[in-house]
Amino acid sequence: MMKIGRCICALLLLLLVACGKNENGADVILIAHAGGAVDGVAMTNSREALFAARDNGYKYIEFDLLFTADSVLVATHSWAEYNAALGQQERGEDAPTFAEFLSRPLPGGFTPLTAKDINDFFLAHDSLFFVTDKVSDARVLGKYFPKLKRRMMVEAFNYDDYQELLHEGYAYVTYSCLAEDVDVAPIKHLLFHWLFPGKKIECVALHTSAFEYGYLKILRALADFKIALFTVNNFSEIPEDAADEIVYIYTDSILPAKVSKVAN
Repeated sequence: MMKIGRCICALLLLLLVACGKNENGADVILIAHAGGAVDGVAMTNSREALFAARDNGYKYIEFDLLFTADSVLVATHSWAEYNAALGQQERGEDAPTFAEFLSRPLPGGFTPLTAKDINDFFLAHDSLFFVTDKVSDARVLGKYFPKLKRRMMVEAFNYDDYQELLHEGYAYVTYSCLAEDVDVAPIKHLLFHWLFPGKKIECVALHTSAFEYGYLKILRALADFKIALFTVNNFSEIPEDAADEIVYIYTDSILPAKVSKVAN
């Protein structure tokens, strides 16, 4: 009973003195989404996109990671999308073997990209940061990218992964709006983090459509947290009242520049 009372008091306090928004005026960090567009094509997760992102000046480059049928980590957004693009819709979410993945050019003739390719690239470019989602298991990421923890930004898909990634020394961890425990974890570890063991949720990865959700509006009104927003290709997609909270923007086509958080 006492614990419930404490929660109610804390909620009332938050309602009265909602935390201020981030107003440090720092520039937003642009993330090349799925490698960024290459030759006008977005979301290729390809070798060509990786090098184009580097040449276009991105410091943060994101790739989606999934396992092949024989458990090798490679870059792709969805096996259903991959199969459909190759005219094999009937395969649905069935993953190819690693050999099959390497032997087939991606749609548009782009070159498939493996976790090893990504690891080797970022080891050779020590000023760049690797961003990833889909896989947020610290053990898996530690196996494939053992020396990149301080230059990786990982989207966690449950709170246990969020906490474990921080515990293992990953420098940049976001909590996903698509997390399996999104109905519970933000309440516990964002609003009432001092009442529960574990790390406070500091940054949430959000889709642009999420600003219309009542749940998010309540969270934003009650708590101060950073936002990693996906996927933005025009600054008009960003609500004006969210500009100060957004630290990272995933984009296909906005090129890096000194972009103000309050973009017109």
